[in-house]
Amino acid sequence: MNRGRRMFLIGGGAAAALVAVPLSLGGTTAFLRRTLRDHFGPEVLQLEGIDDFVTEFAALSGEGSPAKRLAAEMYFAWHGDRLRMIGPAAALQDRFLYTILTRSNIIAIQQQRETQFDYGSVDPWLPECDPYLSAVADETL
Repeated sequence: MNRGRRMFLIGGGAAAALVAVPLSLGGTTAFLRRTLRDHFGPEVLQLEGIDDFVTEFAALSGEGSPAKRLAAEMYFAWHGDRLRMIGPAAALQDRFLYTILTRSNIIAIQQQRETQFDYGSVDPWLPECDPYLSAVADETL
């Protein structure tokens, strides 16, 4: 095997590994879990059902261009958000936090009024207001 071909194969294998590792780590899911930990504390990750919420939201947020999804997975898996938070990552974080605050009972859990995590639709583009935010509004009036 000639030297050029060997270098091409080694380079291709390294590139494949660079792409495969972030995909196997679940970059977007890991980013959303870090966001939860940073905003609500590490104990929130132990709540039963929180992983389902994160997984469903990550699947919804990944719809669209496969190239963009792959780039996002790599960015988040390699903790690009820790080095420099780019606009799309900040927008995803904001949308995720808004969604969990309005579509789940995370506020009631943080206030220790409830112990079981519960949520409605994770689709942040649905126009309806789930009962969680309404319940908080009723309590504050």
